[in-house]
Amino acid sequence: MATIYKPLVVYLLNMDLRETLNLNFFRENGFIRKKCKSCGSYFWTLDEKRELCGDQPCVDFSFIGNPITKKPYTIDEMREEFLSYFESKGHTRIKPYPVVARWRKDIYLTIASIADFQPHVTSGQSKPPANPLVISQPSIRLNDLEEVGVSGKHLTIFEMMGHHAFNSRDNYIYWTEETTRYCHEFLTNRLGIEEKTITYKESIWEGGGNAGPCLEVLSGGLEVATLVFMSLVEDENGDFEIEGKRYSEMPLKVVDTGYGLERLTWVSRGTETIYDVLYPEVIEHIQNASKFAEPRYIYALADHTKCLAFMLGDGIVPSNVKAGYLARLMIRRSLRFMEHIGMNEPLFSLVDLHLRNLKKSFPHLYRARKRIEEILEIETEKYRETLTRGKRFVDKLLEKKKSIDVNSLIELYDAHGIHPEMVRRIVEERGLKIEIPENFDSLVAEIHSKEKKEEKEEKIEIPELPETRTLYYEDAYLRKFRATVLWSGEVNGRKAVILDRTAFYPEGGGQPADTGKLLYDGREIKVVDVQKINGIIVHYTDDIIPRDREVEGVIDWNRRYSLMKHHTATHIIN
Repeated sequence: MATIYKPLVVYLLNMDLRETLNLNFFRENGFIRKKCKSCGSYFWTLDEKRELCGDQPCVDFSFIGNPITKKPYTIDEMREEFLSYFESKGHTRIKPYPVVARWRKDIYLTIASIADFQPHVTSGQSKPPANPLVISQPSIRLNDLEEVGVSGKHLTIFEMMGHHAFNSRDNYIYWTEETTRYCHEFLTNRLGIEEKTITYKESIWEGGGNAGPCLEVLSGGLEVATLVFMSLVEDENGDFEIEGKRYSEMPLKVVDTGYGLERLTWVSRGTETIYDVLYPEVIEHIQNASKFAEPRYIYALADHTKCLAFMLGDGIVPSNVKAGYLARLMIRRSLRFMEHIGMNEPLFSLVDLHLRNLKKSFPHLYRARKRIEEILEIETEKYRETLTRGKRFVDKLLEKKKSIDVNSLIELYDAHGIHPEMVRRIVEERGLKIEIPENFDSLVAEIHSKEKKEEKEEKIEIPELPETRTLYYEDAYLRKFRATVLWSGEVNGRKAVILDRTAFYPEGGGQPADTGKLLYDGREIKVVDVQKINGIIVHYTDDIIPRDREVEGVIDWNRRYSLMKHHTATHIIN
């Protein structure tokens, strides 16, 4: 089947951005749409003289030493300011989810507040816990590890505050106008930020299997919020493309906002770095306990040990796979930094400072204190054992190879826990040189942060048929349905059936496919996989069914329910 693909970037920038983001709110309040003279991005501003979008590197920070809010806030005060504001606007406050994303099949860590609701809620399969809702979600991202402690603003652990609305055809909550108005009122009326310093930069967002136009909200040279209007879902046969992925229209229109709790607190205090406002006690403790005052390691340690408090407190067990791999990576990185600055205390001494500071807002972390201490003692001992045997492994490798490349470094780390810095010391003792990527830790974290996907067949041929009616969007709890067979045969060597309608949910956007059976004439045909191809839903089966036959479809509800339950139960338990 021939399909015409439109580049999503061009489509959104030239059409959807101008339409979706050309808001009455902007026009009614005197905003002007301008093009940044530095980066070429379009943005909205109240300042007629402004020529730059307000984002780095186009501008520098202007809030350091010059806070932009009406008063200084602590982390707890800023969180409560945000949550209570949106409660007053009709949003239901919900508790945060764990930082280990057990309900997801594609990622191991919770990377944003919207990740709590992908893919089950955003797909329309499950109902949200409230609609609209507001949340402050602890999130972990390890893709910029080398910047933490260096840039002054990068963190591995942060809270993404978000207000979310899930709009369907039958239940409109709010969309672009209200979202932007809420944001502007919160920043100006509630926090006291001068509105002429705020810019709204047009952009595109994609993540977790979804995408859509967005507004990046900037003030003082820092992005303090992002307003995403999620309207696309990842679909390998979709009409739009971004970053090499194809997307199609979503049945829901989802308001996905992210306000940086730590960043908003930072601009309210105007300190030199974000670490100074977040971790003053921990930083002071590290400085007093260390022999060498190296700020990059001190700041990174303050950040990493808070990350470990959440990782281990939310139940991650260090190991060589999945989320456990990432926890062990952060533990060993922290231990190396303690060695760099000559700090001889147990790693738990720093994690415990965070646990005590977090006790009021996250009591469950403090309750896990004893278990966290035991885990860190065991992991520290394993790390020391690795140091002892590291030289032997490297020597053996050098007997086989004259040089050690990046792949060998990754293999040494993954298989034996030997970090490139240890390899460098051993190699240099032999009078040899070795090049180590500056972003090595980020590189291995990225490799191990997502579930590996099996490669799919590149080309799938199916007959010309009308698009399948999707009953699962009409009723997410439909367990049985009747339909007519439009076609049955083989698709790429697999038996398949295409119906005029279906309640079987296809794989897509991180959501696993349904399984079940099709019944006709006393026969039972198993449905083992379901895929959506160019709007047509293909049921892969263990046998074919004659065309034009009426069948009864039966969803494997225990499987469907268990997938849904992973999402909702996590929220309830937490």
